[in-house]
Amino acid sequence: MFMFGILVLPLPSRWRRAMLKFVSTSPLVAKALYVLKIVFGFIFVLFIDTVNRLQRIESVNEEEQRVAHDYSYEANLKAKKFYAQRNLYLTGFTLFLSLILERTSTLVIQMLKREEELENAKKENASVGKDQQRLIEMENDYKKQIATLTKEKKELQAEKRDFETLKKQVGQQAEEYNRLADERNALERTSSGQVSEPKKSI
Repeated sequence: MFMFGILVLPLPSRWRRAMLKFVSTSPLVAKALYVLKIVFGFIFVLFIDTVNRLQRIESVNEEEQRVAHDYSYEANLKAKKFYAQRNLYLTGFTLFLSLILERTSTLVIQMLKREEELENAKKENASVGKDQQRLIEMENDYKKQIATLTKEKKELQAEKRDFETLKKQVGQQAEEYNRLADERNALERTSSGQVSEPKKSI
């Protein structure tokens, strides 16, 4: 009953975890559990012996009811039956409580392990959430950088087209300038040729 009371007490989970670690690692507790198993084995043997003794007393009682009554013997028989029934109840309830204690301790240990796993999962989920948030922020930064670089690329392409257009215009103007310069030079040569021609004497 003391062990069961300790198991069902609403202790903080930190204390329960400390108790669980102590129970699972202490060699003294392991020896105590081994001794308790042996004791419960003896109690089970006593329970079976009490059941057999009670059946023997019942059979003797049925035989005695058929013959003449001896009140002292009947009182002694009833006392034996009372003691056998008492031992039956004591050993039966002890075995039943030992099963309840074992099952409750197993359930409490499993619950504590699941709580610890749940807390670890929550911590991992929080860390994963932080990493995911960081990755989302990095992705948004990369998207902004890509958008900026795309805009700069379009501007550079527009500037390149303007430069090509300007280059063509400069080339055309240079050709036109060269053509006009050639025409001017030709005109100058022709005009200077007429002036320098010597006059013929008649």
